[in-house]
Amino acid sequence: MAKKSKKQSEQFLSLTRVNRTVFFFIGLAALTIIVIDSGNLIPREAVIDRWAALSVLLIINTLVWYFSSKESRNSVGILTALMALSCLVFAGYTTYWERGMASTSTILYVIPLLIIATLKSRHALLAMATLAVGTHSLAAVKYFNDYFNEGYRIQLWSNLLLIGGSIFIVTWLIMILTGLRHDSK
Repeated sequence: MAKKSKKQSEQFLSLTRVNRTVFFFIGLAALTIIVIDSGNLIPREAVIDRWAALSVLLIINTLVWYFSSKESRNSVGILTALMALSCLVFAGYTTYWERGMASTSTILYVIPLLIIATLKSRHALLAMATLAVGTHSLAAVKYFNDYFNEGYRIQLWSNLLLIGGSIFIVTWLIMILTGLRHDSK
């Protein structure tokens, strides 16, 4: 029982560190929005939309930070998944707002993978990778169909293949680095 308690303490410590990192990311993303807005690169409505999404991410991160301080027995997995999913949704919205397949925000899909990797669960990591590919695909395809003349269909499908494959390659590398290659869970 003491060993499980030590493992849970390590997981809560990892979650606290992830929280701090996401707070830093939120500050960096807010600064980016301010810079983009000050250069009048996007319309005011887009600034409001981005700020709203960032505010939701801040709220979720703060709630996870608060509830993780309680250290209840089964909450670490749920709180970590909530953090990862909120970062995934933010990445999806950012992909859409930055012109779908032309988005430079594809690196944001790595953040939820790294967050969920702290659980040291192969299934959770593969599930998050699948959700990341699905979220990116949805954002890119929706943008392509909403603004049809901004690219070629072959370009869309090849981009989805490259980004989706890259997300799974990053997931595979995370599994190697964290020792999850032979984990059955």
